[in-house]
Amino acid sequence: MRVADRIVSFSRGARRMGTAALVAGLAMSAGCLDLKPPAACSVTVAPASLTLPVNGAATIVGTAFNCDGNTIRNKRVAYSSSNAAVATVTAEGNVIAIAVGTATVSGTADGKSASVQVTVTPEQAASITITPTVLTLRRTNTRQLVAVARNAQQTIISGRAFRWASSNASVVSVDQTGLVAAVAPGTAVITAESDQTVGQATINVTEIPIGRCTLSPATSRLTVTQTIQSTLTLFDTANTVIPNLGRTIAWTSSDETVATVSGSGLTRAIKAGSATVTASPVENPQITCKSDLTVVDARIVNLVIGPRTGSLRIGVPRGFGAALLDSTNAQVPPGRIVTWSTNTPQTVQITQAGIATGLAIGPARIIATIDGVADTVTFNVTRIPVATIAVSPLQVSVFEGRTATLTATVTDSVGNEVTDRTIEWISGDVSRATVTQGARSTTVSALAAGAVSIAATSEGRVGQATVVIQRIPVDTIVTTSTAVSLTRGGQSRVTIQLRDAQGNQLFNRLVQVTSSDANVATGSQSDATSTSITVFGANSGSATLTIRALNSVGQAEGKATTITVTVQ
Repeated sequence: MRVADRIVSFSRGARRMGTAALVAGLAMSAGCLDLKPPAACSVTVAPASLTLPVNGAATIVGTAFNCDGNTIRNKRVAYSSSNAAVATVTAEGNVIAIAVGTATVSGTADGKSASVQVTVTPEQAASITITPTVLTLRRTNTRQLVAVARNAQQTIISGRAFRWASSNASVVSVDQTGLVAAVAPGTAVITAESDQTVGQATINVTEIPIGRCTLSPATSRLTVTQTIQSTLTLFDTANTVIPNLGRTIAWTSSDETVATVSGSGLTRAIKAGSATVTASPVENPQITCKSDLTVVDARIVNLVIGPRTGSLRIGVPRGFGAALLDSTNAQVPPGRIVTWSTNTPQTVQITQAGIATGLAIGPARIIATIDGVADTVTFNVTRIPVATIAVSPLQVSVFEGRTATLTATVTDSVGNEVTDRTIEWISGDVSRATVTQGARSTTVSALAAGAVSIAATSEGRVGQATVVIQRIPVDTIVTTSTAVSLTRGGQSRVTIQLRDAQGNQLFNRLVQVTSSDANVATGSQSDATSTSITVFGANSGSATLTIRALNSVGQAEGKATTITVTVQ
């Protein structure tokens, strides 16, 4: 029984005993009380493990138990650390983290012990400061920044590594030691980070001020079209050469008709004369540097007329040019005045612009001269070739035996009508139509019905038209005899003439002969010219033969004529 339990029992018995009896009871129990805590059978320490940052602290509690498993009050538990360089512990159980690592903290009573595993982690940064926090640098300068981490108590955390970064590396760069370099004018924010805590510094970059500048070459001499690249050198106020990169330079020419200059300082000679090229930094226009330029015309050593092939046409202008070459065989730019002439003025004329026009057929010589240099070229002057021949009308109708007129229009290759060309007329069928030869027209004589192609040719070009020849209709048939007497079995030839309405005789026509009594007499065409028929007597008697002309489709045309035939 514990002492506390005995005291409770006595307190309850005091209610039944009197005061004297209680005093007597206590006196008797005094010999049984032992005020020294019993020996510990076991010890526990709570918590079982701890994780602390450096300089962090936490309290552990050690408890001793008797052999019945009951807590022993007032039992002193002694604490100790296996690695005081990592973590220490006070007599009251207050564990203090000293350095990163692990240590075992033990609680001991009466030879019994228990332990706590303590893990010490790096101290967390609560704030980071960068020195300096604001900095102005000139381009190309460098500066070392320093970052310091502090804990929540604003105590500096030593040995801390930082991750450095720039918000704009094209303006300011930074390495992982905190060394910044000014790259270009502008502003950037530099950060140092540790334990997800960030410190900042603002860096302003300014341009290196320009003190003066020079251009080289200071003087130059160019021929027209030549170029030269000027070299600009910048100096700071300490007379030290500084780079041109990133600087805006204004380039100007005092006379752009003589020479022009590009934004990179490339000067090009335009024409003979003098000019001054000036370069000035835009950021400081009061600073200027100049280069004097003299431009001269290139010396011409050769002249070549072009084109050199082909021919000249009478009345057709043709342009010529002259290539001017210097001593290096390079072409001299245009603008120089060339004199044009000819020693064959009877065949060609040429203007001072180099425009030649043929006057007459024959050779023509063209001459170009400049600065004592000359070139000549010879061409043959010819007519403009025929391009087309148009015959009109394209189609005409005419009765056989009549005539028709066709006209040819000749056009040259530049579209002009020409009248000085020889034209040959050709009939596609001389049995139906013939042609006469004329300068511009022909007379077509219609011989026989049908369609005939008539061609006009000149210089290999051909134009065509079609002449449609129509038959003249037969009006009357005239015979040499209107009555014929025959013996049975005999025959007689009768001459006939086919005539049109004007009385003209017609040939090559078909005629039809019919008999009123074929048993007595018949008749037939006896030749191919329609100029006679043959009458045949068959049996005794009398019959009438009717003669009619037939057109091209076998239809009767014109008036019929008759012959009376008597057979004896």
